[in-house]
Amino acid sequence: MEQYLKWLETNYPSGFVSAHGQRWYHRPFVVRTSFQGMLLLASALSLMLLIATGWNTWREILGRIPDDPALMYYEEHANSLADGYEALTFEAAHPGLAAIMAAERATGKLRVLDIGAGTGRDAAWFATREHDVVAVEPSEAMRTVAQRFHRGLAIDWRDDHLPDLSTLHASGETFDLIVVSAVWMHVRPVDRRQALQSIVELLKSDGMLYLTLRLGPQEPDRGIYKVSLDEFKETASELGLQVQELETQTDLLGRPHIKWQALRIDA
Repeated sequence: MEQYLKWLETNYPSGFVSAHGQRWYHRPFVVRTSFQGMLLLASALSLMLLIATGWNTWREILGRIPDDPALMYYEEHANSLADGYEALTFEAAHPGLAAIMAAERATGKLRVLDIGAGTGRDAAWFATREHDVVAVEPSEAMRTVAQRFHRGLAIDWRDDHLPDLSTLHASGETFDLIVVSAVWMHVRPVDRRQALQSIVELLKSDGMLYLTLRLGPQEPDRGIYKVSLDEFKETASELGLQVQELETQTDLLGRPHIKWQALRIDA
């Protein structure tokens, strides 16, 4: 700064205004040191702001990343999974439920809730039969795929998740039929009692819950936990629920180590 002022005084004397003083704070060393201190302080403040901004941005990014491995899996693999799910017909995947619909619910418009609706195959089956369908799917990627596959159908898509289903409960809605297919293995064992209670509380007084259990090894990286029929029955019994066994099927996607058990619970 001092050198610049001297250069300015020498080269542009007409525009230079002298401000020499006799006090200690007018001395060149003090001026230089003060100026450098202000620059250092400004740099430090800028660095602090940069760190704070970066930390807040990182926290925001982390906040959008689900800590549920199952949800992360479906977010990453929605498109690759979709064709396999949609290739199976509703009747092939749920012969027992299809028979119940034909025998007991052949007439009348039902209020149907599909929890963990995935690509919307099952929700679409009910919607094409003019039932009133709400499809709950926590994976945004899966919802996007489902809405693309079943564009034009009257399906009310919601973002909610087990074990509490807080959004649905807040709405005060109840349903004639609730479908929970290929979902229970993603519910942590410690949350299963609460999850089942949350589901049955959404049933109308004469409603029915249809649920399938994946009987096979756990896969922690996909958020799949061990499931057994006895465990589920015990949980249901604690809640005063009667479980009716329907069909047991081999895996329709060709996985030899997996079977599916369909169940029915009446309100």
